[in-house]
Amino acid sequence: MAAAEPAAPAGGAAAASPAGPRSRRYPAEELRRVARVASARCKKANAPSDSTCLLSEATPFLKFRPEDPDCRYVSGTALSVAECSDFEEGCQSVDAKDLVHQLEALQTAGKDCHREPTDDERTELLKLAGSK
Repeated sequence: MAAAEPAAPAGGAAAASPAGPRSRRYPAEELRRVARVASARCKKANAPSDSTCLLSEATPFLKFRPEDPDCRYVSGTALSVAECSDFEEGCQSVDAKDLVHQLEALQTAGKDCHREPTDDERTELLKLAGSK
């Protein structure tokens, strides 16, 4: 039991926000960030509202299981690295090497974070990105 205590949020934060890291779906704010990155990348590829392009660009960020805090953390880092490289935002707080180290740590721990985005996530993402 003592081994599980360090992983728990301080002050009972988990009880205060039941939809936190244990949710099986990414929250709307995170989907907005993913849609923004996917949109920008598809615009550069001359396919700004193409649903295939948008889903292809978004899937790498949504492939990590959101209900697992470690996987969700890596997903957030991947998204931050993308925002830095695509929009030059938040670059002082993230480094692509961080993502590499996090992915290596997951692999070393034998943790499987991969999953397919849900239909609801795909639908919401396409709506947010303005797909036609």
